[in-house]
Amino acid sequence: MRPFRGLKGDPQRFYDAVVVGAGIGGLVCANLLAKHGLRVLLAEQHYMVGGYCSTFKRGPFTFDAGTHFYPLLGNPATITGELLEDLEIRTRWIKMDPVDHFHFPDGSSFSVPADFDEYYEKLKREFPHEVEAIDRFFAVAREAYLSGLLYYFKGRTHSRFESLRGLTLREVLDQYFKDQKLRLLLAADCAHWGSRPSRTSFVFDSMLRLSYFLGNYYPAGGSQAFADDLARRFEELGGHILMRSRVKRIMIERGSAVGVEVEIGVGTDRRRVHVLAGHVVSNADLVLTLEEMIGAEHVGSNYIKSVKKLTPSMPCYLVHIGLRDMPLEPLKQASGYHWRTWDTEKVATDMFKIFVPTEYEPLMAPPGGQVVVLQKVTYVDYASVRDWAAQKLEIETDVMQRLRAEVPGIDDHIVFKSTASALTAWRFTLNYQGAMLGWEMSPDQLGDRRPALESPIGNLHFVGHWTRPGGGITPVIVSAMQVADEIGRG
Repeated sequence: MRPFRGLKGDPQRFYDAVVVGAGIGGLVCANLLAKHGLRVLLAEQHYMVGGYCSTFKRGPFTFDAGTHFYPLLGNPATITGELLEDLEIRTRWIKMDPVDHFHFPDGSSFSVPADFDEYYEKLKREFPHEVEAIDRFFAVAREAYLSGLLYYFKGRTHSRFESLRGLTLREVLDQYFKDQKLRLLLAADCAHWGSRPSRTSFVFDSMLRLSYFLGNYYPAGGSQAFADDLARRFEELGGHILMRSRVKRIMIERGSAVGVEVEIGVGTDRRRVHVLAGHVVSNADLVLTLEEMIGAEHVGSNYIKSVKKLTPSMPCYLVHIGLRDMPLEPLKQASGYHWRTWDTEKVATDMFKIFVPTEYEPLMAPPGGQVVVLQKVTYVDYASVRDWAAQKLEIETDVMQRLRAEVPGIDDHIVFKSTASALTAWRFTLNYQGAMLGWEMSPDQLGDRRPALESPIGNLHFVGHWTRPGGGITPVIVSAMQVADEIGRG
């Protein structure tokens, strides 16, 4: 049973703010606005909150729908960890150590320890011929990390930022390293970004890379526990949550948002109601917000065209597997990223990842059972796919063959298997083309080149991975903090 109630009747006629979409950005923003003393309505089209940070059940197994690790959130000394503590979010965080495992085409592997100094020395031991390059690379990565935090999270420019902001990860790796294994290892986070190294911002990559060592966590109970905790706290602060309620239109008068038209009810009782609001915050897909909820007549066709010219991050195909009578150890040995090629540019699209949630939270499976999630980032020409079932089967067949090679005999233990495609991601979250992290985090799509938090419409704001500062759990929460602060000051 979920720990929050949700509205059982109609919403009030007026709220100080309506938040559209209960992904993590919407949930955090709604909490902060309610804590400011505002009357807030949170409208979610799905039957559960969290967006990609949610779970689903199949029999005795619980599966993460998308997100499977959460940097910083369990560390109260970080910007987002401190926020959750201030909001009194009760989620129990399990620290992941090692942070991750990488398996190379030659059969060797590398595990990333959670302590940075230990990781740094391990890199030097394993790549002694690249010691000087490692020192120089991480000196620049630290500058990128610090200047990126100041610019993207605080709105302040550091003296080194301008010389670093235009660099891609591929350019920096090419500059410093010759060893193909080290290059592949240091490009591995592109799989998290859903983009190629030649399209990945070196600054943003450095921010993620070094944040791991401030703590990388998994929520006890799975991703849904975190999202539900945010929803519970929002209601404790006086907020209202409308579930299974899709906002059809953001009402605009004289160039400003004045409320929403939302479809509520169940079955034959579905109907639309108007809710007036002082502010509207959209955590929904940006293209959907602009084209369907607002319309070109209000925001301008040129603005919509400029947004749609941006490149989305690639989708992540997922195979969810429930196992019975399966020991954990062989799965732990196989967990992590696996590559078949040394081509750094294919680091995201060639890899497949084995993630074992029951390594951190055994209650995700029945006694003696395990949960495995296979992840495959894939470029998809969304408009050209004619047979989604066939495409999904092709990817599932490939990753299952690779899983069998890593864990022989695993088929004997499988009692449940399901695959989610880019179309699945779109169907449940309405994210444009099933993108995993909004627009790519490329140098030409960050900062003032990414859609702003403040829309061209008065009193209408955007939060989430389609807006600034970017994709990933930390930037999404920062977007919510910045919008809530702006509304609170107003």
